Formats: sequence, structure tokens, C-alpha cells
Amino acid sequence: MKPYAQLPTDNPEEFMRTVGLSKEGFHVLNDKLTAYIATQKALNPLTMRGRKDTKLVLEDRLLLTLYYLRHYPTLINLGAIFDISESYCHKIYTRTARMIAKVEKLPNRKTLLEDSTTTLAIDVSEQPIERPVKNQKAYYSGKKTPHDQGPARDLRIDADHSLRGNG
Repeated sequence: MKPYAQLPTDNPEEFMRTVGLSKEGFHVLNDKLTAYIATQKALNPLTMRGRKDTKLVLEDRLLLTLYYLRHYPTLINLGAIFDISESYCHKIYTRTARMIAKVEKLPNRKTLLEDSTTTLAIDVSEQPIERPVKNQKAYYSGKKTPHDQGPARDLRIDADHSLRGNG
């Protein structure tokens, strides 16, 4: 993985496979982030006081975040790709991901948790496994009934629905 300035611009399919966005989408998101950062600096000029400029430019920070979200490498590997430390890689990822969520008007975690779910059914039925014909004793536990014949069989989700039918 190369920094954004060294990525090949002639193959849009390769860029899409690497980053997860088209080149145009990447530029639109980068422009939105640039505008967001400029407005934040204008609103709070003292927050950047005493901080040095970051080692990575905004395009590389965005590329790092999108690459992480696309491929999920470990942060130590991602840091090695961008020639930064693991902790700094995590710092850049979390800050940029938060900015993307604000710029794209994504709901935050609290709003997603407040969404009420009426009924949730999870299929946890067991599948029988194939046991070998020879040397079966190593795979046999001695139980004669399947696990789903126990008391959790008629567990109620709510008043109108049961987990399993009567039978």
C-alpha cells in the first residue's frame, strides 16, 4: 500500500478494490472533510494551539481509514504500511472515522441503540454431524438424545409467539 500521492490513477477498478470507493467518491469525501476541518478551526481557533501538524496529510488519513474499513488488517500492519506506529494509526483511524460519521450524517451509537425492536428470533437449532464409521467411539459422548429436547424447547419470545411449535 502506498500513500495517496503514489497510488496509480489510471486504473479505477484497482482503486475501487483497494479503497472501497471510486476515485470521484474519494475526492468528494475528502472535500467534505476538508470543509469540516476548516469550519471547526474557524469555530474553535484555540483547539489547535500547541499542536504540531500531523505526519500524514488528509488524503492519507482518509485512505488509512477507508483501507482499514475495507480490509480489516491489524493496526500494527496498517501502521507498517503507512510507516507510523500502531498507536498513532489507531488515533488517526478513530479521529477520521468520527469525522466521516459527522460529515456523512450517520447516526451515532446512541441513536442506533434507542431504536426499539419488537420481536427478535434467533435460529439456534442444532445440526446433526456426520460421525465416522470406524473409530466412532472417539466422537461419541454417550448421550442418546439431541440437545434440543430439553426445557428450553418451549421458550416464549413474547405472548403471541413461541420459539418452537408444539410437537
